[in-house]
Amino acid sequence: MTLDDESREIDAVVARLSDRFPDADSGQIRAAVAAELAGFDDATVRDFVPVLVESAVSDRLREQHVPVAPDGPADAPAGDGPLNSA
Repeated sequence: MTLDDESREIDAVVARLSDRFPDADSGQIRAAVAAELAGFDDATVRDFVPVLVESAVSDRLREQHVPVAPDGPADAPAGDGPLNSA
C-alpha cells in the first residue's frame, strides 16, 4: 500500500466513523484517528493499518457514544442483526 493509498483509506475511516457515530464531534474523530495512526509510525507493513486504526477508534468512541447501524435507521444501534446475534 502506498502512502497515497493509505491516506485515502484513512480519510474513508474518518468518514465511516463519522457516519457510525453522528453525535461525536468530527474534530474529535479526526484527532482520535490521527493519534491512533501515530502509533503505527514505525510499522514496516502498513497494509492493515487503516483497519487496525478504525477498530481501535471505534472501540474508543463506543465507550462515549451510541453507534448507529451502517445500513439501518439512525436510532438503531450497530451490532443488532442476524450476523451479530449470539
